[in-house]
Amino acid sequence: MKIHKLILLMALSMMALFSAACDDVATPIDDNTIQLTQTETIQIDEFGLSVSVSYPSGWFINNESGAIMLANSEEALAISDFSSSEFPTGSAVMTITVIPPEMGGVMGIEEGASSVDILTVFTQFMSGDGMPAFSDIEEVTINDATIAHTTGSDEDVSATIYALATESSYLMGFGATRADEAGSESDTFEAIIASTVVNAGE
Repeated sequence: MKIHKLILLMALSMMALFSAACDDVATPIDDNTIQLTQTETIQIDEFGLSVSVSYPSGWFINNESGAIMLANSEEALAISDFSSSEFPTGSAVMTITVIPPEMGGVMGIEEGASSVDILTVFTQFMSGDGMPAFSDIEEVTINDATIAHTTGSDEDVSATIYALATESSYLMGFGATRADEAGSESDTFEAIIASTVVNAGE
């Protein structure tokens, strides 16, 4: 199975109804050299949550498809919005989806699950004939956020899947580049998901 199809299937399986409001703030990540200067706040009315995600200047964001889509160009944003399967040179795309605890329980995620626990659950859906091989789950800590991640590739695309357990919900992130540029945006992907904050809606 092509990795862009895998990302599509995983993202669509966790969609929520979003409406957005945007503002600009500086949000440096202390333990990462990537500077995130834009912030988007997403309201998830269905679950009474709001999500703030920060990303680098010059990146683009779209949340109309039910997941937060980010990319380093408008051309790449078309990829993250799943309207294209081609990855031009230098493209980086990412999706972030919030999983409220009540939805996590349905998916088999137990209360109090760690980031590794969450990703372990999802790797069960990423095995079998036609699926790309993913690496062992590893962890990285940025600003006290412990992020679990695993990476897989096919002949065209390299994708890393991230999981982050927060106090109010679980976050899943999917970052992708061309296969021959694997790892080139890892710091950015990690910084973006580490910046993501979920709060109870006002």
